[in-house]
Amino acid sequence: MASKLNISCGSCGYEDISKNAKKWCTICEEGFCGECEKYHRSMKVSRDHIMISIDDYRQIEDIPVNLNCEMHGKKLDLYCKKHDIAVCVVCIPSDHKSCASSDVISIDEASKNAKQSSALLDLEGTISITLDNFKQCINDREGALKNVDKDEQTIHKTITDTRKNLNKYLDELERKLLLDLKSKHENCKSKIMKILNQLKQMEKEVENLKEQTLQMKHFASDLQVFVGTRQSNQSVSKQVESLKEEIRVCTKSRMEIEIHHMICSLMKEVKQFGEIKVIETMTNLQLKDAKIDQAQIQIHEFSQNIHNVDMQLKQMFDIKGSEEPITGCIVLPDDRIIIADYYGCGKLLEYNTNGKHIRDIPVSNKPYSLTSVDTDCIAVTYRDSKYLEIINTKNTSERKKVQCSSICWGISYQDQKLYVLVFEQGIVVMDLHGKTLNTIDINVSQVCHITTTSERIYYTDQNSNTVHCCSMTGQEIWVFKDQSISKPRGISVDSNQDVFVVGGWSNNLTVIQHDGKDSKVLLTDRDGLNNPIAVNYNNKKKIVCLCYKKRSVALYQVS
Repeated sequence: MASKLNISCGSCGYEDISKNAKKWCTICEEGFCGECEKYHRSMKVSRDHIMISIDDYRQIEDIPVNLNCEMHGKKLDLYCKKHDIAVCVVCIPSDHKSCASSDVISIDEASKNAKQSSALLDLEGTISITLDNFKQCINDREGALKNVDKDEQTIHKTITDTRKNLNKYLDELERKLLLDLKSKHENCKSKIMKILNQLKQMEKEVENLKEQTLQMKHFASDLQVFVGTRQSNQSVSKQVESLKEEIRVCTKSRMEIEIHHMICSLMKEVKQFGEIKVIETMTNLQLKDAKIDQAQIQIHEFSQNIHNVDMQLKQMFDIKGSEEPITGCIVLPDDRIIIADYYGCGKLLEYNTNGKHIRDIPVSNKPYSLTSVDTDCIAVTYRDSKYLEIINTKNTSERKKVQCSSICWGISYQDQKLYVLVFEQGIVVMDLHGKTLNTIDINVSQVCHITTTSERIYYTDQNSNTVHCCSMTGQEIWVFKDQSISKPRGISVDSNQDVFVVGGWSNNLTVIQHDGKDSKVLLTDRDGLNNPIAVNYNNKKKIVCLCYKKRSVALYQVS
């Protein structure tokens, strides 16, 4: 293949010199010989460019990541956070006039740590789930193929056994019926094989995309991963849509035979041996949820059994200057732990995963609840005040105060929106500028805690000892109530949409199944829990941060 020939040095080629490249620049997308590589690295403008070996480049050269704008042909050097899209300089005045200047950043900044991004993680998860769906569908169709063969064998035996009791008068009727059986059987098999072959072909395409994504993750640049993730998402979306369409029209075929009830006594009057029937019913096949940002495909089926959840203690530490229960905690993507100590020292504190106190973060009041907006940014409520603050944890002078109509309790962040539990108002949905987008009417008469996923909202109600799950528009999905949980407080959710909740009076940590139909108590007072309030689950690290008693925090590894 041409792509496997030696790659020439681009700089030497410009001088009409033919020389094999030893390294590949992922920024310039050009090969360099040893001498030209040194010159390339010596220049200030290209000193920070990432150089990889030609062997590593071979792993990603066939991955289709387009780094140029499809509309204008310019290099994709900017990123619009508002529309989550890479753009060129021409796109901004033509398509993004209304976007704030803070929404448009350089693509180099946006693509930092792309290999550790949730978008790539979501893509890998989506591909894995989609492949599982294909395997499930293929297994279902292969099972259907075996069943229809088994039906055919059963019917054939019935026909043969019946035929033995009849005279030659029925020979012609038997022949016609067997031909009818063969025709309908082959028709059924043909339908199933057609869908089966289509599914296997689609599976191969997704397998190829999985391999490309793996290679991209290991060998491509952050920029290529960032753009390629979104382009691959579109490809997976099309495959999922195709899968959904195939399953929508997919039916289960069964064949039966009815032997004429007059066959034995009225042989001369019977004009047919029987009738082959194909019974088609809609398959009850359920696919796993393969959520893609560009296409909200919702096919729910979660694989993890909550009774297999296990927790191993990693670290325990005390909070500096506190003698009361901790009200809020989060584990940031860079492993920093932020603590809101409303009842104790009234401070916002930063710790590392070893339990070392790093610093106090300045706040305008006693912090109650908090949520992570990104690695460097958090949002904090103060419970006694009618406002919240969005704070840059790396530069605490960068902060924004957002006024609310009443005092604020629990808070959660999802998809550029804040979800805030506001006293006597409900769940207020606002953007990061403080503009109210929606208000979900719930009875908020006592301190409540909240968490969100891209599809659901979860909150606790201490008054009724209940845990609630609703859609992003407020439609109730399920309500969980069990005598094992008294005064539910802090709440968090994992990637399977299983819910972790602490019982303040029952002194326990419980995981609730994603459908609200089952639960498992993970930790109790025998594990040291005493009036716990705050819990946070870090999906990336699979770590639970639990403020399990007065002034004390514990980290658990979940498996």
